[in-house]
Amino acid sequence: MTKKIIQLAAMIVVMLVHLDSNAQSHKANIIIEKEIVIDAEISKSWHVLGPEFADAYKWASTVNKSEGKGNFINGETYSERVCSTPMGTLNEKILNYSVENRLLVYQFEGMPKMVRFAMNTWHLTALDNNQTKLSFKMEMEVGGIGKMMKPMMKMKMAKMAGHTIEEFKYYVEQGQPHPRKLRAMKKYKG
Repeated sequence: MTKKIIQLAAMIVVMLVHLDSNAQSHKANIIIEKEIVIDAEISKSWHVLGPEFADAYKWASTVNKSEGKGNFINGETYSERVCSTPMGTLNEKILNYSVENRLLVYQFEGMPKMVRFAMNTWHLTALDNNQTKLSFKMEMEVGGIGKMMKPMMKMKMAKMAGHTIEEFKYYVEQGQPHPRKLRAMKKYKG
């Protein structure tokens, strides 16, 4: 019995090391970093980012529909969300969710084949009682034809990241979607 337990434990350790090495094997060759100051308390910003993780469709112009799936994290939010976008359906799986650090990291699944890995990191920092700094980082590993298209992809993704954080800021501050999101909603319906 003890021998079987030791063998099982050894097998689990090997599997965890293999999984960890796979997670670490991605080398981002596109990195985009953005920051923006939100004129709202950090708790209000975090509520939209964290507990309302599944509701990106309410504020992001690139998301037609979104819904939560998977398990709940800290009883606050789903561990994954599925987003219908102009690029198709994407699954976003949370890798790190910290209420204490106001940190959200998620990995994309369902990207075009040239994108081998994609991950977004959102981090909120209180500047004072009425302002929050949002630090955003997008990391991608592209291969195949994606390597040739890397400069164009980086430029397009940087623009999209800028729009996304602007739309997030607007939604948190105003409590309603950014005009860009409203135009996108009309386009999706028509």
